[in-house]
Amino acid sequence: MANEIFILKERCTGCGSCVKVCPVNCISMADRPKEENVRWKKLAVIDVNKCVFCNACVEDCDKLFEKTKIKMPNPDFFHAIVMKKEVVNVQIDTASYKGVWCFAEQRHSHLMPTIYELLHVAKKLSLDLNEDLSAVIIGHKVTSHAQDLIEHGADKVYVLDHPVFEHFVDEVYTVALTELIKKEKPNKLLMPASIIGRSFSSRVAIAAQTGITADSTELSINPKTRMLHATRPSFGGNLMATILCEKHRPEMATVRPMSFPRALKVPGRKGEIINVPVDPSKWNIRTKFIKYVPEKDETIDITGAEKIVSGGRGLGKPEGFKLIEEFAKVVGGAVGASRPTVDAGWIPYRHQVGLTGRTVRPKLYIACGISGQIQHLAGMSSAENIIAINKDPECPMFKLATLSVEGDLYELIPLIIQEIKKVKDHK
Repeated sequence: MANEIFILKERCTGCGSCVKVCPVNCISMADRPKEENVRWKKLAVIDVNKCVFCNACVEDCDKLFEKTKIKMPNPDFFHAIVMKKEVVNVQIDTASYKGVWCFAEQRHSHLMPTIYELLHVAKKLSLDLNEDLSAVIIGHKVTSHAQDLIEHGADKVYVLDHPVFEHFVDEVYTVALTELIKKEKPNKLLMPASIIGRSFSSRVAIAAQTGITADSTELSINPKTRMLHATRPSFGGNLMATILCEKHRPEMATVRPMSFPRALKVPGRKGEIINVPVDPSKWNIRTKFIKYVPEKDETIDITGAEKIVSGGRGLGKPEGFKLIEEFAKVVGGAVGASRPTVDAGWIPYRHQVGLTGRTVRPKLYIACGISGQIQHLAGMSSAENIIAINKDPECPMFKLATLSVEGDLYELIPLIIQEIKKVKDHK
Protein backbone atom coordinates (compact mmCIF):
# COMPACT_ATOMS: atom_id res chain seq x y z
CA MET A 1 0.00 0.00 0.00
CA ALA A 2 1.36 3.39 -1.01
CA ASN A 3 1.13 6.46 1.20
CA GLU A 4 -2.25 8.19 0.90
CA ILE A 5 -3.76 11.44 2.23
CA PHE A 6 -7.16 13.02 1.58
CA ILE A 7 -9.73 15.48 2.95
CA LEU A 8 -13.14 14.47 4.31
CA LYS A 9 -15.18 17.23 2.68
CA GLU A 10 -18.12 16.88 5.05
CA ARG A 11 -15.88 17.57 8.07
CA CYS A 12 -13.62 20.33 6.70
CA THR A 13 -14.59 23.83 7.86
CA GLY A 14 -12.13 25.66 5.63
CA CYS A 15 -10.53 27.27 8.67
CA GLY A 16 -7.05 27.30 7.09
CA SER A 17 -5.25 26.07 10.20
CA CYS A 18 -3.68 23.15 8.31
CA VAL A 19 -2.24 25.56 5.71
CA LYS A 20 -0.26 27.34 8.42
CA VAL A 21 1.34 24.19 9.87
CA CYS A 22 2.30 22.50 6.60
CA PRO A 23 6.13 22.65 6.34
CA VAL A 24 6.22 22.13 2.55
CA ASN A 25 3.31 24.41 1.57
CA CYS A 26 1.36 21.63 -0.12
CA ILE A 27 -2.05 22.64 1.32
CA SER A 28 -4.17 25.49 -0.02
CA MET A 29 -7.73 26.70 0.43
CA ALA A 30 -10.18 26.50 -2.46
CA ASP A 31 -13.77 27.66 -2.96
CA ARG A 32 -16.33 24.91 -2.53
CA PRO A 33 -18.56 24.13 -5.52
CA LYS A 34 -21.83 26.04 -5.30
CA GLU A 35 -23.84 22.84 -5.57
CA GLU A 36 -22.45 21.63 -2.22
CA ASN A 37 -25.09 22.64 0.30
CA VAL A 38 -22.81 23.20 3.31
CA ARG A 39 -22.26 26.17 5.59
CA TRP A 40 -18.48 26.32 4.94
CA LYS A 41 -17.37 28.29 1.88
CA LYS A 42 -13.76 27.06 1.77
CA LEU A 43 -12.22 23.59 1.49
CA ALA A 44 -8.66 22.42 2.12
CA VAL A 45 -6.90 20.96 -0.93
CA ILE A 46 -3.71 18.89 -0.70
CA ASP A 47 -1.11 18.58 -3.46
CA VAL A 48 -0.17 14.93 -2.94
CA ASN A 49 2.88 15.27 -5.19
CA LYS A 50 4.43 17.77 -2.77
CA CYS A 51 3.26 16.13 0.48
CA VAL A 52 5.98 14.51 2.59
CA PHE A 53 3.45 12.77 4.88
CA CYS A 54 4.81 14.39 8.02
CA ASN A 55 1.41 14.22 9.77
CA ALA A 56 1.53 17.87 10.93
CA CYS A 57 -1.81 18.76 9.32
CA VAL A 58 -3.53 15.67 10.72
CA GLU A 59 -2.36 16.44 14.25
CA ASP A 60 -3.42 20.08 13.92
CA CYS A 61 -6.91 19.21 12.72
CA ASP A 62 -7.29 16.59 15.45
CA LYS A 63 -6.34 19.18 18.09
CA LEU A 64 -9.12 21.45 16.83
CA PHE A 65 -11.52 18.52 17.22
CA GLU A 66 -10.44 17.99 20.83
CA LYS A 67 -10.93 21.68 21.63
CA THR A 68 -14.46 21.80 20.21
CA LYS A 69 -15.45 18.55 21.93
CA ILE A 70 -15.38 20.38 25.24
CA LYS A 71 -18.29 22.56 24.11
CA MET A 72 -20.03 20.06 21.82
CA PRO A 73 -20.38 16.35 22.72
CA ASN A 74 -20.29 15.14 19.11
CA PRO A 75 -19.02 17.86 16.77
CA ASP A 76 -19.63 17.10 13.12
CA PHE A 77 -16.55 18.89 11.87
CA PHE A 78 -12.74 18.75 12.16
CA HIS A 79 -10.94 15.39 12.19
CA ALA A 80 -11.10 16.15 8.48
CA ILE A 81 -7.71 14.92 7.23
CA VAL A 82 -7.03 11.22 6.80
CA MET A 83 -3.53 9.88 6.25
CA LYS A 84 -2.68 6.26 5.48
CA LYS A 85 1.02 5.49 5.55
CA GLU A 86 2.69 2.39 4.24
CA VAL A 87 4.05 0.36 7.12
CA VAL A 88 7.56 -0.79 6.31
CA ASN A 89 8.77 -3.51 8.62
CA VAL A 90 12.35 -4.08 7.59
CA GLN A 91 13.76 -7.26 9.07
CA ILE A 92 17.34 -7.84 7.99
CA ASP A 93 19.92 -10.40 8.90
CA THR A 94 22.81 -8.13 9.89
CA ALA A 95 25.19 -11.10 9.84
CA SER A 96 24.70 -11.44 6.07
CA TYR A 97 26.29 -8.04 5.45
CA LYS A 98 30.06 -8.23 5.02
CA GLY A 99 32.86 -5.85 4.11
CA VAL A 100 33.88 -2.25 4.64
CA TRP A 101 33.33 0.05 1.67
CA CYS A 102 34.72 3.50 0.84
CA PHE A 103 33.28 5.77 -1.84
CA ALA A 104 36.05 7.15 -4.06
CA GLU A 105 34.98 10.61 -5.19
CA GLN A 106 36.16 11.88 -8.58
CA ARG A 107 35.64 15.15 -10.36
CA HIS A 108 36.03 15.37 -14.13
CA SER A 109 37.72 11.94 -14.05
CA HIS A 110 40.31 13.10 -11.49
CA LEU A 111 40.41 11.16 -8.21
CA MET A 112 39.87 13.29 -5.11
CA PRO A 113 42.37 12.76 -2.24
CA THR A 114 39.56 12.23 0.28
CA ILE A 115 39.53 8.53 -0.68
CA TYR A 116 43.03 8.05 0.72
CA GLU A 117 41.86 9.33 4.11
CA LEU A 118 38.84 7.03 3.99
CA LEU A 119 41.03 4.05 3.11
CA HIS A 120 43.32 4.85 6.05
CA VAL A 121 40.57 4.80 8.67
CA ALA A 122 38.58 2.04 6.95
CA LYS A 123 41.61 -0.26 6.95
CA LYS A 124 41.60 -0.36 10.74
CA LEU A 125 37.84 -0.98 10.77
CA SER A 126 38.20 -3.87 8.31
CA LEU A 127 41.02 -5.42 10.35
CA ASP A 128 38.96 -5.16 13.55
CA LEU A 129 36.09 -6.90 11.76
CA ASN A 130 38.32 -9.30 9.79
CA GLU A 131 36.47 -8.31 6.61
CA ASP A 132 37.55 -7.11 3.18
CA LEU A 133 38.14 -3.44 2.44
CA SER A 134 36.61 -2.25 -0.84
CA ALA A 135 36.49 1.00 -2.76
CA VAL A 136 33.64 2.06 -5.06
CA ILE A 137 34.31 4.53 -7.87
CA ILE A 138 31.57 5.95 -10.10
CA GLY A 139 32.35 8.10 -13.14
CA HIS A 140 33.39 8.19 -16.78
CA LYS A 141 36.91 7.13 -17.82
CA VAL A 142 37.81 6.26 -14.23
CA THR A 143 38.82 2.60 -14.59
CA SER A 144 42.47 3.61 -14.61
CA HIS A 145 42.20 4.65 -10.95
CA ALA A 146 41.37 1.14 -9.73
CA GLN A 147 44.97 -0.04 -9.34
CA ASP A 148 45.87 3.12 -7.45
CA LEU A 149 43.06 2.42 -4.98
CA ILE A 150 44.35 -1.13 -4.49
CA GLU A 151 47.87 0.15 -3.89
CA HIS A 152 46.45 2.44 -1.19
CA GLY A 153 44.83 -0.44 0.69
CA ALA A 154 41.65 -1.60 -1.09
CA ASP A 155 41.26 -5.38 -1.43
CA LYS A 156 38.51 -4.92 -4.03
CA VAL A 157 37.50 -2.05 -6.28
CA TYR A 158 34.00 -1.81 -7.74
CA VAL A 159 34.16 0.28 -10.92
CA LEU A 160 31.03 1.84 -12.44
CA ASP A 161 32.38 3.47 -15.60
CA HIS A 162 29.81 4.89 -18.01
CA PRO A 163 29.21 8.15 -19.94
CA VAL A 164 26.05 8.75 -17.84
CA PHE A 165 28.36 9.44 -14.89
CA GLU A 166 30.53 12.02 -16.69
CA HIS A 167 28.91 14.83 -14.71
CA PHE A 168 27.70 14.44 -11.15
CA VAL A 169 23.92 14.25 -10.80
CA ASP A 170 22.59 13.27 -7.37
CA GLU A 171 19.78 11.09 -8.62
CA VAL A 172 21.92 9.13 -11.11
CA TYR A 173 24.71 8.42 -8.64
CA THR A 174 22.20 7.49 -5.93
CA VAL A 175 20.44 4.89 -8.07
CA ALA A 176 23.74 3.34 -9.18
CA LEU A 177 25.24 3.10 -5.69
CA THR A 178 22.00 1.90 -4.09
CA GLU A 179 21.65 -0.91 -6.64
CA LEU A 180 25.19 -2.04 -5.88
CA ILE A 181 24.59 -1.91 -2.12
CA LYS A 182 21.45 -4.04 -2.35
CA LYS A 183 23.26 -6.58 -4.50
CA GLU A 184 26.56 -6.89 -2.62
CA LYS A 185 25.38 -6.08 0.96
CA PRO A 186 28.34 -4.24 2.52
CA ASN A 187 28.55 -4.04 6.30
CA LYS A 188 29.92 -0.48 6.57
CA LEU A 189 30.05 2.37 4.04
CA LEU A 190 32.18 5.48 4.43
CA MET A 191 31.74 8.52 2.20
CA PRO A 192 33.53 11.88 2.21
CA ALA A 193 31.75 14.84 3.81
CA SER A 194 32.60 16.87 0.72
CA ILE A 195 30.14 18.87 -1.36
CA ILE A 196 29.41 15.83 -3.54
CA GLY A 197 29.47 13.36 -0.65
CA ARG A 198 27.08 15.42 1.44
CA SER A 199 24.87 16.01 -1.56
CA PHE A 200 23.88 12.41 -2.22
CA SER A 201 24.93 10.30 0.78
CA SER A 202 21.64 10.96 2.59
CA ARG A 203 19.74 9.99 -0.55
CA VAL A 204 21.64 6.71 -0.64
CA ALA A 205 20.88 6.04 3.03
CA ILE A 206 17.15 6.56 2.47
CA ALA A 207 17.09 4.47 -0.71
CA ALA A 208 18.99 1.66 1.01
CA GLN A 209 16.69 1.94 4.07
CA THR A 210 19.49 2.52 6.53
CA GLY A 211 20.90 5.26 8.76
CA ILE A 212 23.82 7.63 8.33
CA THR A 213 26.03 9.70 10.62
CA ALA A 214 27.06 12.96 8.95
CA ASP A 215 30.39 14.75 9.33
CA SER A 216 32.12 12.12 11.47
CA THR A 217 35.51 12.93 12.98
CA GLU A 218 36.11 9.63 14.83
CA LEU A 219 35.29 6.05 13.82
CA SER A 220 35.74 2.78 15.69
CA ILE A 221 34.35 -0.74 15.99
CA ASN A 222 32.81 -2.06 19.19
CA PRO A 223 34.54 -5.46 19.65
CA LYS A 224 31.46 -7.01 21.32
CA THR A 225 28.67 -5.82 19.03
CA ARG A 226 30.85 -5.35 15.89
CA MET A 227 28.90 -2.13 15.33
CA LEU A 228 30.33 1.11 13.98
CA HIS A 229 30.70 3.92 16.51
CA ALA A 230 30.67 7.17 14.54
CA THR A 231 31.42 10.33 16.52
CA ARG A 232 30.58 13.82 15.29
CA PRO A 233 30.48 17.35 16.76
CA SER A 234 27.08 18.64 17.85
CA PHE A 235 25.71 21.96 19.16
CA GLY A 236 28.35 24.03 17.38
CA GLY A 237 31.18 21.77 18.48
CA ASN A 238 30.37 22.04 22.18
CA LEU A 239 29.37 18.38 22.40
CA MET A 240 30.67 15.22 20.72
CA ALA A 241 27.92 12.68 19.94
CA THR A 242 28.50 9.01 19.11
CA ILE A 243 25.84 7.63 16.77
CA LEU A 244 24.84 3.97 16.37
CA CYS A 245 22.80 2.23 13.67
CA GLU A 246 21.64 -0.97 15.36
CA LYS A 247 19.02 -2.55 13.11
CA HIS A 248 19.95 -1.55 9.58
CA ARG A 249 22.84 -2.16 7.18
CA PRO A 250 25.09 -0.92 5.84
CA GLU A 251 26.07 1.37 8.68
CA MET A 252 26.91 4.60 6.88
CA ALA A 253 28.95 7.66 7.79
CA THR A 254 30.33 10.67 5.98
CA VAL A 255 33.83 11.58 7.14
CA ARG A 256 35.03 15.15 7.46
CA PRO A 257 37.98 15.73 5.09
CA MET A 258 41.39 16.10 6.74
CA SER A 259 40.23 14.33 9.91
CA PHE A 260 42.56 11.40 9.22
CA PRO A 261 45.97 10.97 7.57
CA ARG A 262 46.18 9.49 4.09
CA ALA A 263 46.79 5.80 3.49
CA LEU A 264 50.31 5.00 2.35
CA LYS A 265 50.84 3.67 -1.16
CA VAL A 266 52.30 0.18 -1.63
CA PRO A 267 53.37 -0.07 -5.30
CA GLY A 268 52.50 -3.37 -6.95
CA ARG A 269 49.94 -4.39 -4.31
CA LYS A 270 47.45 -6.95 -5.65
CA GLY A 271 43.68 -6.79 -5.45
CA GLU A 272 40.46 -7.54 -7.34
CA ILE A 273 38.93 -5.13 -9.84
CA ILE A 274 35.20 -5.65 -10.42
CA ASN A 275 33.68 -3.87 -13.44
CA VAL A 276 29.99 -3.38 -12.62
CA PRO A 277 27.58 -3.41 -15.61
CA VAL A 278 25.59 -0.18 -15.97
CA ASP A 279 22.24 0.10 -17.80
CA PRO A 280 20.73 3.60 -17.39
CA SER A 281 17.72 2.65 -19.56
CA LYS A 282 16.28 0.82 -16.54
CA TRP A 283 16.38 3.92 -14.37
CA ASN A 284 13.58 6.46 -14.06
CA ILE A 285 15.74 9.60 -13.82
CA ARG A 286 13.91 12.94 -13.48
CA THR A 287 16.92 15.27 -13.47
CA LYS A 288 19.57 16.02 -16.05
CA PHE A 289 22.89 17.84 -16.23
CA ILE A 290 22.72 21.22 -17.99
CA LYS A 291 26.21 22.70 -17.82
CA TYR A 292 29.24 23.15 -15.62
CA VAL A 293 30.33 26.69 -14.66
CA PRO A 294 33.72 26.74 -12.89
CA GLU A 295 34.22 29.12 -9.98
CA LYS A 296 36.18 32.21 -10.99
CA ASP A 297 37.73 32.72 -7.55
CA GLU A 298 41.49 32.30 -7.95
CA THR A 299 42.18 31.72 -4.26
CA ILE A 300 43.50 28.30 -3.23
CA ASP A 301 41.01 25.89 -1.64
CA ILE A 302 41.97 25.40 2.02
CA THR A 303 40.80 21.76 2.04
CA GLY A 304 43.89 20.43 0.28
CA ALA A 305 46.32 23.31 0.83
CA GLU A 306 49.76 22.55 2.26
CA LYS A 307 50.14 26.11 3.56
CA ILE A 308 47.37 28.18 5.12
CA VAL A 309 47.42 31.72 6.51
CA SER A 310 44.34 32.33 8.67
CA GLY A 311 42.94 35.55 10.11
CA GLY A 312 40.85 35.89 13.24
CA ARG A 313 38.93 38.45 15.23
CA GLY A 314 42.27 40.01 16.19
CA LEU A 315 42.33 41.62 12.74
CA GLY A 316 39.81 44.08 14.13
CA LYS A 317 38.30 44.95 10.75
CA PRO A 318 37.37 43.23 7.47
CA GLU A 319 40.06 45.13 5.58
CA GLY A 320 42.58 43.14 7.61
CA PHE A 321 42.07 40.20 5.27
CA LYS A 322 43.81 42.14 2.49
CA LEU A 323 46.98 41.78 4.56
CA ILE A 324 46.24 38.08 5.15
CA GLU A 325 45.71 37.55 1.43
CA GLU A 326 49.02 39.26 0.65
CA PHE A 327 50.76 37.13 3.28
CA ALA A 328 49.22 33.94 1.85
CA LYS A 329 50.22 34.88 -1.68
CA VAL A 330 53.85 35.46 -0.65
CA VAL A 331 54.13 32.07 1.09
CA GLY A 332 52.16 30.30 -1.65
CA GLY A 333 49.28 29.31 0.58
CA ALA A 334 45.52 29.50 1.00
CA VAL A 335 43.54 32.00 3.05
CA GLY A 336 41.75 30.65 6.13
CA ALA A 337 39.56 32.28 8.74
CA SER A 338 38.05 31.77 12.17
CA ARG A 339 34.30 31.50 12.68
CA PRO A 340 33.78 35.00 14.21
CA THR A 341 35.19 36.67 11.08
CA VAL A 342 32.92 34.59 8.84
CA ASP A 343 29.89 35.28 11.03
CA ALA A 344 30.71 38.98 10.85
CA GLY A 345 30.69 38.82 7.05
CA TRP A 346 34.35 39.74 6.67
CA ILE A 347 35.12 36.69 4.48
CA PRO A 348 33.07 33.90 2.79
CA TYR A 349 32.28 30.68 4.64
CA ARG A 350 34.46 28.53 2.35
CA HIS A 351 37.52 29.94 4.17
CA GLN A 352 36.31 28.95 7.65
CA VAL A 353 38.50 26.53 9.60
CA GLY A 354 37.08 24.63 12.56
CA LEU A 355 34.41 22.16 13.65
CA THR A 356 31.66 24.18 11.97
CA GLY A 357 33.86 24.94 8.95
CA ARG A 358 36.59 22.89 7.26
CA THR A 359 39.07 20.54 8.89
CA VAL A 360 42.55 21.06 7.46
CA ARG A 361 45.87 19.24 7.73
CA PRO A 362 48.52 21.50 6.12
CA LYS A 363 52.27 21.31 6.51
CA LEU A 364 52.24 24.96 7.67
CA TYR A 365 49.42 26.81 9.44
CA ILE A 366 49.90 30.49 10.30
CA ALA A 367 47.28 31.82 12.73
CA CYS A 368 47.08 35.62 12.77
CA GLY A 369 44.98 37.20 15.48
CA ILE A 370 43.31 33.90 16.35
CA SER A 371 43.01 33.19 20.08
CA GLY A 372 42.46 29.48 19.60
CA GLN A 373 39.04 28.44 20.86
CA ILE A 374 38.51 24.68 21.03
CA GLN A 375 36.23 24.65 17.97
CA HIS A 376 38.95 26.25 15.85
CA LEU A 377 41.76 24.11 17.26
CA ALA A 378 39.80 20.95 16.43
CA GLY A 379 39.84 21.95 12.76
CA MET A 380 43.60 22.61 12.40
CA SER A 381 45.48 21.00 15.30
CA SER A 382 46.79 18.23 13.01
CA ALA A 383 48.93 20.72 11.05
CA GLU A 384 52.60 19.70 10.99
CA ASN A 385 53.85 23.19 11.90
CA ILE A 386 51.85 26.00 13.49
CA ILE A 387 52.94 29.62 13.74
CA ALA A 388 50.83 31.91 15.92
CA ILE A 389 50.93 35.73 15.80
CA ASN A 390 48.96 37.39 18.60
CA LYS A 391 49.12 40.22 21.14
CA ASP A 392 47.93 37.94 23.94
CA PRO A 393 50.74 35.67 25.23
CA GLU A 394 48.19 33.65 27.22
CA CYS A 395 45.98 32.70 24.27
CA PRO A 396 45.36 28.93 23.73
CA MET A 397 46.88 29.07 20.25
CA PHE A 398 50.30 29.89 21.74
CA LYS A 399 50.23 26.67 23.74
CA LEU A 400 49.63 24.60 20.61
CA ALA A 401 51.92 26.51 18.26
CA THR A 402 55.30 25.29 17.09
CA LEU A 403 56.44 28.92 17.02
CA SER A 404 54.69 31.79 18.82
CA VAL A 405 55.22 35.45 17.98
CA GLU A 406 53.85 38.03 20.41
CA GLY A 407 53.04 41.44 18.95
CA ASP A 408 50.84 43.59 16.71
CA LEU A 409 50.14 41.64 13.51
CA TYR A 410 49.83 44.89 11.53
CA GLU A 411 53.44 45.64 12.43
CA LEU A 412 54.86 42.11 12.22
CA ILE A 413 53.27 40.72 9.06
CA PRO A 414 54.47 43.50 6.70
CA LEU A 415 58.01 42.96 8.03
CA ILE A 416 57.74 39.19 7.50
CA ILE A 417 56.42 39.72 3.95
CA GLN A 418 59.28 42.10 3.23
CA GLU A 419 61.89 39.57 4.41
CA ILE A 420 60.34 36.74 2.39
CA LYS A 421 60.40 38.88 -0.75
CA LYS A 422 64.05 39.71 -0.13
CA VAL A 423 64.93 36.03 0.05
CA LYS A 424 62.98 35.31 -3.14
CA ASP A 425 64.64 38.19 -4.98
CA HIS A 426 68.06 37.02 -3.82
CA LYS A 427 67.41 33.57 -5.26
